[in-house]
Amino acid sequence: MTLSQFFTVFIFIHAVSGMIGLVAGTISVATKKGGKLHKKSGKIFYYAMLVAGGSGIGASVIPGHYNPFLFVVGLFSLYLVISGYRALKYTRIKDKSQLRPDSIIAKTMIGIAILMVFFGSYIAITISRLGVVLIVFGIIAFLNGFNDLKAFRNISTLKKKAVRLHISKISGGYIAAFTAFLVTNAVLPSLLNWLLPTVFGTIFIIYWQRKMKVKKRQS
Repeated sequence: MTLSQFFTVFIFIHAVSGMIGLVAGTISVATKKGGKLHKKSGKIFYYAMLVAGGSGIGASVIPGHYNPFLFVVGLFSLYLVISGYRALKYTRIKDKSQLRPDSIIAKTMIGIAILMVFFGSYIAITISRLGVVLIVFGIIAFLNGFNDLKAFRNISTLKKKAVRLHISKISGGYIAAFTAFLVTNAVLPSLLNWLLPTVFGTIFIIYWQRKMKVKKRQS
């Protein structure tokens, strides 16, 4: 099997799993939170995004097909869905030692985020304005990782924030899937394909974060 054939296989897996994730994620977003359909579609979304992220990373490092954008989006997507899935377990945390894997994931993402910002700046200055995409994603990734480490300091507060962390991270993974769909199909001008889903997705996340806060105050 040639490298080009390997690349084709990875891209096919990436495209199919990404589409499954997008459909499942849309169902999960549209249905009642905590309901049976929400949970089932959410689980399908989670596993589909793991496959999509992993195959995207695999395709991006094949010689002759290097793609730094696909590589970092794949890594960022994996971070978002894994940390978002694990956030549901925070309500059962009893000791900080149980957060060790989460701390490693957050620190790794911070390191990658710094590289994303520097590499994006280099691309933006020397090659293409698409380097801005890496800078924006790098900043978002850094803030997510930093906020994770901050939240891990206090277990009682972390338990209260668990559902909100789950919503924000999983929603971020869904934004990544939707972004990939727009970029692949060139629906909008290049930069808009990359950044517009993040703008609207951030508004959606803020809306749900505030809604959850209001619910907690009322209960």
